[in-house]
Amino acid sequence: MHADSMRISLARLLSADLPGETTVSPDADRTRWLQRVRAWTQAFMPLQGRDVALACEDGFEFAAALFGAWQAGATPWMPADALPATLKRLRDEGLAFAGDLPGGLQAADGGGDIALQELDLDAFALVLFTSGSTGEPAAIRKTLRQLDAEVDALETAFGALAGDATVQGTVSHQHIYGLLFRILWPLSARRPFARTRLAYVEQLIALGAQRVVLVASPAHLKRLPEAQDWRPLSQGLRVVFSSGGALPADAARDVSRLWGQPAIEVFGSTETGGIAWRRGDGSRVPWQPLPGVDWRLQDGMLEDGMLEVRSPHLPSAEWWTTSDRAFAAGDGRFELLGRADRIVKIEERRISLDAIEARLRESEWIDEVRLVALPGPRMLLAGVAVPTTEGRALLDAEGRAPFAQRLRAWLAGHCDPIALPRRWRFPDALPADARGKTSERALAALFRPLMPVPQWQSRDAANATATLLASPDLAAFEGHFPQASILPGVVLVDWAVRLGREAFGLSGNLLRMDTLKFQQLVRPGTELTAQLAWTPGRLDFRFTSAHGVHAGGRLRFDGESM
Repeated sequence: MHADSMRISLARLLSADLPGETTVSPDADRTRWLQRVRAWTQAFMPLQGRDVALACEDGFEFAAALFGAWQAGATPWMPADALPATLKRLRDEGLAFAGDLPGGLQAADGGGDIALQELDLDAFALVLFTSGSTGEPAAIRKTLRQLDAEVDALETAFGALAGDATVQGTVSHQHIYGLLFRILWPLSARRPFARTRLAYVEQLIALGAQRVVLVASPAHLKRLPEAQDWRPLSQGLRVVFSSGGALPADAARDVSRLWGQPAIEVFGSTETGGIAWRRGDGSRVPWQPLPGVDWRLQDGMLEDGMLEVRSPHLPSAEWWTTSDRAFAAGDGRFELLGRADRIVKIEERRISLDAIEARLRESEWIDEVRLVALPGPRMLLAGVAVPTTEGRALLDAEGRAPFAQRLRAWLAGHCDPIALPRRWRFPDALPADARGKTSERALAALFRPLMPVPQWQSRDAANATATLLASPDLAAFEGHFPQASILPGVVLVDWAVRLGREAFGLSGNLLRMDTLKFQQLVRPGTELTAQLAWTPGRLDFRFTSAHGVHAGGRLRFDGESM
């Protein structure tokens, strides 16, 4: 048990009479944290209560900045990323920037003798963003009272399990799950939390046998290496949480087997806050509502219907209709049957993406799968599927096209022929953001072109010239440089190889790159001219535009190309 299980309300967290040596992070105590809160309060005061976008990678510093903003009367907004489009939207809203954001306000050491006041639970709030899985992220305002109610529910449900262990996490605190589990709950329960999140498996292993609460996501838990000796971690692991998406059955079994205990899955959303939890080993286990959460099925349905919830985590006492279908499982618990809003129309026919995905997961070849509707002259469905061990063996043996045909045959008779996925990707894992969520945008990006279609101007056995439009929708522009859309230099080298293979029939392996020069950035909308020259074993390339030379170099191939 925790040495003192009485938590402190978030409203009183700064004013409570607690020992200064109380640990906040492993390398910093409460006295140091309050110093940083005062420093951030002083930094925010000139803003005169403006809304401010806040991002700090360091969790300790983030917590100080968050409470400093509230002390100064500001409302913190928590952007999920620092992409140019995100920053522009925030600037257009008139927000100031703080922390790690470009040009962000910083807090100097000090803060003087600013008196820290108790916070009004209803007057103070922050703004979070939804994952944007079906469109642009939406801003969601959360009052301090709502956040405090969530923290209270977590301590009531899981405080005894967590004890006095240090909270570690693989998820970002810029989102509701990480914010609550990694920052606010530990602060309120006087439980130490790590400053930085764990980005790699090696960092998990390095924890050894120390007492740990692990806040994770399916994206991390489904990739645990079998060969690793997990005994030290399992000895100190008090409890492991997973949220942000469904934990696949195989991953749930792996966690239970490798770490000696099943993960606690938490179900909820940015809008609703936490709703329910379950602790399963990969079998189908119903969801148990969190303390203070009521649920029902819409319109008084007795078995299968839309899930509605009511809780202090919501902005009002009214019932909130979710987008999830549920089944009453008895004993006050429920089972989830999939989201009701994952319906697309293809040629006026309503297609349930959940139903098709469920059928695919029933096969022995697919572990996880997500479908995405690709727009165009005619909408079509595409599938991103993670094969099982058996499926990967078949994929390697048969190739992509026969394997995709096998999946289409499996779906035949179970969905409208027009709904059969026309395009496929078979990655080792679904793309996931810092919350472990797989967005429609990330899925669609897998089907975006890697290279523009070349328009050949001339071509013979030794020389070729082509023009290429570096359009903004190319996958190569996505996410490489967070502050600007710039084509990475390595992409131009890849294009040179692809163009060389198309122009001269190159079949050999690239051995090395000589005399590479990158002279100008390539931005979206640039029309490039590629000039290629081939002599046995050597491909010279040069990319130019109206702006001048962008890149050039020499690529060496093995003898098969000669």
